[in-house]
Amino acid sequence: MRKSIFIFISLCLLLPATGIAQDKLVTRGNVKYEEYSFSPAIDIYKRVIEKGFVSAELLQKLGNAYYFNANYVEAAKVYERLITEYEKEFGPEYLFRYSQSLKSLGDYENADLMMARFTEVTSDDKRAANFKTLRDYKSEIKKNSGRYNIAPFEYNTIYGEFAPAIYKQGLLFSSDRDTGNLAKYRHTWNSSDFLDLYKVNVDSLSRNQAVKIDNVNSRLHESTSVVSSDGSTLYFTRNNYRDGKYIRDASGIVRLKIFRARLVDGQWSELEDLAFNSDAYSVAHPALSQDGKTLYVASDMQGSLGQSDIFKISVFDDGTFGQPENLGRNINTEARETFPFITTKNILYFSSDGHPGLGGLDIFASSIQDQNYDRAIMNVGEPVNSKWDDFTFIFAEESRKGYFASNRQGGIG
Repeated sequence: MRKSIFIFISLCLLLPATGIAQDKLVTRGNVKYEEYSFSPAIDIYKRVIEKGFVSAELLQKLGNAYYFNANYVEAAKVYERLITEYEKEFGPEYLFRYSQSLKSLGDYENADLMMARFTEVTSDDKRAANFKTLRDYKSEIKKNSGRYNIAPFEYNTIYGEFAPAIYKQGLLFSSDRDTGNLAKYRHTWNSSDFLDLYKVNVDSLSRNQAVKIDNVNSRLHESTSVVSSDGSTLYFTRNNYRDGKYIRDASGIVRLKIFRARLVDGQWSELEDLAFNSDAYSVAHPALSQDGKTLYVASDMQGSLGQSDIFKISVFDDGTFGQPENLGRNINTEARETFPFITTKNILYFSSDGHPGLGGLDIFASSIQDQNYDRAIMNVGEPVNSKWDDFTFIFAEESRKGYFASNRQGGIG
């Protein structure tokens, strides 16, 4: 009897200790998640589930961590479990993200079923309205397909390359190759090294090889860029970074900002943190109108409809800027609109997962002649768009050639 009592007491003491350890692990995962440190958050949440604990909130965050890391295969598994086992403990957004994840698996039938459920439980949502009015979106996309021939970028590596920008006779782009960062400086969103800007076929130093841009790169991210038509001004995206230190917002997040550099004696210099930036929100992915008087950006600033919207900003002759203006509900949705690019014929290309697409981010086009942003929006179709993320599309009307990035299968990085 005494032995039985001893075992019972031991079990009673062990269970609370296990629960406390589990709570601490979940708390650690939540801290990483709130910091957008999705890779370590995923590792922690998986350990918690392996130990036998699961909840709707845990599955929501784990699914989101996979989703925002573009791991749609694992995101779909987690969202399926969430929606199946916790029917009344998730909001409409999880139906939308599950639908998007299913598209990336090629399961359009079930993806459309999830979107139908999404439309039933939402009101005044542009994504739901688009789905209702364009139910046969796959046929519409097919009509627009076949316009382009695509081939791998000659300078791809086993690392990531994206964000091309036309400059002189060559190209600027962003990559996490050869950043020289120690492992502790890896970006915890996806456990990759930080990004730098590179140039190729721009000058004698970069002739037929990718070379880092001088005086611009830091130990944090530098990515999406655009150069003015006269070649004298460079706009680029960088983490919020000042005096050798990164700056966090009230939630501990390092936001994105757009910086400007001037070409002085053949070197980029006079770097500026621009007036419309903020420590409280991100502004990123600059694009310029042909006359250089309008700057287009992606941001989650106040007034955004979704996770990121496209805004326009007037650029005055003295180099100052107007107030950012949202492009409105025809272009922007409650999801992600990002990576704008403007051609010489005033066609706006951008990436979105809020307009009907094939999966992940798709590339869309709309004429914005006379700054009219209410014209028809077209999915550019295959083979540019795929089941995966397709983004940072640029196109030269004169040569009829362009570049874009994708995380589709078949790439080497």
